[in-house]
Amino acid sequence: MKENLTVDEMKKLARFGCLAPGDARWEMSSSTGWSVAHVAAEEGRLPFGFGRWEMANNTGWTVLHQAAKTGYLPPGFDRWELADRDGWTVAHMAAKSGYLPPGFERWELADRKGWTVAHIAARYGRLPPGFDRWELADHDGWTVAHSAAQEGRLPYGFDRWEMADRKRWSVAHSAAMWGPLPEGFGRWALSDRTGWSVAHSAAGKGHLPKGFDRWELADSDGWTVAHAAAMKGKLPEGFDLWGIADPKGSTVWHAAAYSGFLPAGFDRWELANRNGRTVAHWAAQGGHLPDDFMRWDLADGNGWTVFDAALPKLKFPPALSRSEMLEAVGYMAVEMMEKKGYVFLKR
Repeated sequence: MKENLTVDEMKKLARFGCLAPGDARWEMSSSTGWSVAHVAAEEGRLPFGFGRWEMANNTGWTVLHQAAKTGYLPPGFDRWELADRDGWTVAHMAAKSGYLPPGFERWELADRKGWTVAHIAARYGRLPPGFDRWELADHDGWTVAHSAAQEGRLPYGFDRWEMADRKRWSVAHSAAMWGPLPEGFGRWALSDRTGWSVAHSAAGKGHLPKGFDRWELADSDGWTVAHAAAMKGKLPEGFDLWGIADPKGSTVWHAAAYSGFLPAGFDRWELANRNGRTVAHWAAQGGHLPDDFMRWDLADGNGWTVFDAALPKLKFPPALSRSEMLEAVGYMAVEMMEKKGYVFLKR
C-alpha cells in the first residue's frame, strides 16, 4: 500500500475511491500523518458506519477534529473531550466553527493553557442565550467574559465589569478597547496593577463618552488619560487641558507632539519637562517636526539638542553641496550638521 500520498492523490481517493467503512486505505496519508480519512471528513464524504474517528495526524489532530471543523460529526457524537497534543478538543473546534449542538453543556473543557470551550464560543459569538458561566478562566485568570468583551460580544445588560485576570485587567478594560461602554458606565477609575484605568483603555481608542471630564486620572507613572488620548490623536475637539503633566513634567503637548497630533498653529516648541526635554524634542523623536521648523539648537539639561533628537528620523537628500543643503533644510540644520561632522559634496 502506497504511503506519503500527495494532497491531490488523497482528495481523489476520498472523493472517487468508493471506499468501504473498513477499507484500510482510509489510513493512507502524507508525511504529516494527514490521512485520506481527514480529507474525507473535511468534505463530509465518510461513509455511514465509518469507525476510525480517532485516527490522528502527527500533531494529534483526529478525523473527528476535522469533521467538527466542517460540521460533519456523526449523529449522536459524544466524544467532545478528545484532544490533540495542545489539548485542543473536538468541542473547541466545533465551538469555533459553530457546530456545537443545542443543549451542549461541557463548557469547562480546556486546552493546556486553560482556554475553555466557552472562551472559544465567546470569542466567535457562539454562546447560547442565557449563558451564565462568565467566570470560567484560563491559567492567567482570563475569563470567558474577557474573551467576549474583546470582540464586542457581551450580551445586553452585562454588568460584571470588575471581573479581572491575575494582572487585574478587568472585563471593562477589554470592552473599552473594543468600543464605547454602555451609557451610564461609571467605573472609569477601575485599574490594573500598573494603575492603567478603564478610562486609559477607552481614551487610546477614542471610546470615551462625550463630556468625559476625568482627564487627570493617572497610572502608577503619572501618565494620565489625557496623555493616553493625545498619543493616539483621540482628544476631543475643543480640548483645553494641554498643560496636564506627569511627575516628570511631560505635558499633554509632549505626548501629542511625539505622535504628530499637536493642534494646528502650535508654536510653544520650547516648553520643557523637568529634564529639559522640549515639545520639539518629543516631536523630533517621533519624526513629526513641521517642514519649516528652524529651532534645531534647543537643548535639554545635558545639551542634547532637537537636532540630535531628530537625526535618526531625518532623511537628508543624498550628495548635496552646502548651498544645496541650506536650501533643503535651512541654515540652523546645516550648522548643526557641520558641528556633527557631516561632509557636504564639493562641486
